[in-house]
Amino acid sequence: MVMQCLLVCEGSLDAPLVSHIQRLPGGYGYRPADFNISTDGRRLVDKVRNGLDLAPHYDLIFVHRDADRGGADARFREMTAAVQQSGYSGIWVGIAPVRMTEAWLLLNETDIRNVVRKPYQRTPLNLPTPAEAERMANPKAELESALMRASGERGRRRREVQVQRELPELRRQLLENLPIGGPLEQLASWVRFRDDTIAALRELNG
Repeated sequence: MVMQCLLVCEGSLDAPLVSHIQRLPGGYGYRPADFNISTDGRRLVDKVRNGLDLAPHYDLIFVHRDADRGGADARFREMTAAVQQSGYSGIWVGIAPVRMTEAWLLLNETDIRNVVRKPYQRTPLNLPTPAEAERMANPKAELESALMRASGERGRRRREVQVQRELPELRRQLLENLPIGGPLEQLASWVRFRDDTIAALRELNG
C-alpha cells in the first residue's frame, strides 16, 4: 500500500526535498509514498492547515523550515507548535537545515560546476568544509558566489547577472541532485532529518 504524505515547506524551490524523503524509505525497505506539497500561507500553521486540506488522510507529514539565525532548536519548537495548532495528531518529521538549505548544497563541487554547464572549468570554488557550512552567516550568498566562480573567470558582470537570474533554478537543480551520503553525513541537521525520518517510518510500519 502506498503511504500518503505531506511536505510543508517555505516555497516551491524546496519541493525537491520530496525526492530525498522517498529515497530514504526506499533504502530501508519501506513502501513508496505519494506526496502533496503545501507552500501557501503567511504563517507556518497556515501552511500546515492548507496542506492538511489537500487530502482526507496522511500517514506522515514533513515540515521544513530553515533554522536561520534562531537556531535549529527554536525552529523545532516553532514547527511543533504549528503542527499542534493545526490539529494534526499523527506522525510528523521536522526538517531544519542550519542555517539554510543552501548549506547542504555547498558540499558538492561536481554538481555546482555541472549546473552552470562548466564541468571542466577549474577556478577554485573555495567551498566550505562540512564543519564550516553550518556556521556560515549567509550560505545563500556563499552559494551564489560559488556558482559565479564555477561559471568562469571572463565577463564577470555578465556572469553575475546571469547567475542571479538563474539562481532559483540552479538551486532547485542542486537540491534535486543532492547526493545522499558523503559530506552530508557530517552535517548535524541532515543527520537529524535522516534519523528522524527513519524512526518515523519504523513507527508507522510497526
